[in-house]
Amino acid sequence: MPPCSFTRRLALQATLGLLAAPGLAETRLPQFRTARYQFIELDPVQPMAPLTLQGLDGKPALARPVPGKVCLVYLWATWCPVCRITLPRFERQLADFKARDVELVTISTDERELSHVRQYLVRLGIKRLPVFYDRAGKVIAGAGTQQPLSTAEGLPVIYVTDRRGGVRGYMLGEADWASPQATALLDHIGRL
Repeated sequence: MPPCSFTRRLALQATLGLLAAPGLAETRLPQFRTARYQFIELDPVQPMAPLTLQGLDGKPALARPVPGKVCLVYLWATWCPVCRITLPRFERQLADFKARDVELVTISTDERELSHVRQYLVRLGIKRLPVFYDRAGKVIAGAGTQQPLSTAEGLPVIYVTDRRGGVRGYMLGEADWASPQATALLDHIGRL
C-alpha cells in the first residue's frame, strides 16, 4: 500500500472517531476506579428483583431498590477485612447519601449464624445502616439468571441501581463512594 493512502486512511479513521466520540460519551457512564478495581458497567441493564431475606431481627424482610432513587447494594461478610472499613464508613456517610437521593442497602452473605452478624455490627458501632441477612448468599445465588446480583467474583461487591431499579454495574473491593469520581458516577446514574 502506498504511504499516501495509508495516511489518508488514518486521517479518515481519526475524523470518524472524533465524530463518534460525543455520542459514545453520552451512552457510557463516568469512570470510577481505585488502585485495584474499577466500576464495571453492565450492558444490558438488568432489573434487580426484590429479594426476600432476613432482617437483623430474624424476620423476613424485602431487600429491593427504592423507586425513584439511585441505590447502592453492598454484599459483604464478617470475615472480609475490607468490610470492617467500609461498613463504618457507610454508617458515617448515610446522611450524605440520603441528601444526594442515594439509598444504601447492605446484605450480609455470611455463613455464620445471624447472632454472630449482629454482634459483629455492634462491635463496629453500626446502628442505623440498613442490613439484611442472606446466609451464605443462598437467596442471591438461588435467584439465578433473573438476578444480576452475585458474589461469584468475590466479596465485598457493591452494585449500583438506577431510579427504575436497573442494575447499572458493580465494583469489587474497597472504594470511597464519597469521592469526586464516585459522586460523578452516582449523579450521572441519577439523571438517567
